[in-house]
Amino acid sequence: MAIGREAQWRSAPLNVLSSDAVEDGARRTEGIPRAQAGLNACRTDARAPLVAAIDGGGTKTVCLLGTADGAVIGVGRGGPLNALFVPVDEAIRSVRQAALGALREACMDQADTAVLYASAPGASREILRAGIDGLISPARLDVAGDEMAVLTGALVDDPGVVVLAGTGSFAVGRGRGSGDAHDRNARGIVTRGGWGPLLGDEGSAYAIGLAALRAVALDCDGRGERTALSELALEHFNLSNARALATTSISREQIASFAVQVSKASRVGDAVASAILTQAGRDLGRLGVSVLRELDRRGELGEWDGQSGLGELGGAEDGHRRGTLAVMTGGVSRAAALLVEAFQNEILSFSPDIQIAPPRYSPAGGALLMALRIAGLRESGEVPAGMQASALARPELGE
Repeated sequence: MAIGREAQWRSAPLNVLSSDAVEDGARRTEGIPRAQAGLNACRTDARAPLVAAIDGGGTKTVCLLGTADGAVIGVGRGGPLNALFVPVDEAIRSVRQAALGALREACMDQADTAVLYASAPGASREILRAGIDGLISPARLDVAGDEMAVLTGALVDDPGVVVLAGTGSFAVGRGRGSGDAHDRNARGIVTRGGWGPLLGDEGSAYAIGLAALRAVALDCDGRGERTALSELALEHFNLSNARALATTSISREQIASFAVQVSKASRVGDAVASAILTQAGRDLGRLGVSVLRELDRRGELGEWDGQSGLGELGGAEDGHRRGTLAVMTGGVSRAAALLVEAFQNEILSFSPDIQIAPPRYSPAGGALLMALRIAGLRESGEVPAGMQASALARPELGE
């Protein structure tokens, strides 16, 4: 159902920045294709309702500003938002930086929106409100964890399981007949993992980085295999010797950043690095299987009819009902082919009928789809034409 103030947004003109601000934005995006840079969004005749979406986590924050048909007219980026791991003032700055960037690209200094949907684990409404104060004024502000944005981005509103592997990790799934697609508490929504770095985050960038540093310690002591990770760790953390790792303060995000070096070592044949990535893939697959097993117990797994064509993104555009999809999303999903293969093997060991597919949209794209649905601007299963067009030029919407 559309919210009550929609008529007001439809007639409200956009607040356009001065020509100096537009020129400043042009300098920042020089050399970038206009469609990608968002410069085509500087239209004085554009009308509301607008919607906004924020996707923030342990590493970065993305803010999207979109029109009623999902066309993205502004994208902004900020630092980490998860206030469980960064100070509150830093989380607020991240939101503000991302909101300012989105407004700047849309050639606006302030925006009234029908809905702002924030996928922001570890962040409160107070943090979000402080971050957008004076910049984005939503008639409705929804602040949630990242489960529904991840699920909706990867699958839109279809049944299946999505395993997020970023700084942390978790799995979320939806069964057939799960009710309202934007309600995390709807029947059929299942989550597993998400226990954080002390108790969980299996297969995440943090888990990969930590396993690699433990391998470095074993190598240093002569208790483990020799590995190229030892030299890479010294370079990555700017240390003179491996023993310094034990006395250096290293944050969760810094440990997660070392996962990139694990991928690099694996590509040149380092057996220890390859074993770490393979184990991460297995752990992520087991997260997904735990969701599938629960959906199966409830009798809510989709039924594959053997006729639908998955197409490039796992879609079933020929009208036949698809079966249950399994998707891995997040930065770790691009770490190494052997990690992806291990993930797929775990999923298919549960059932060879599960259809493994890439995500349709990113978690940020999922947050935008959530905002559009809450505002009554899209139907279940629909991706508005404007968002489809924006996805071709906006890497923030893809995965």
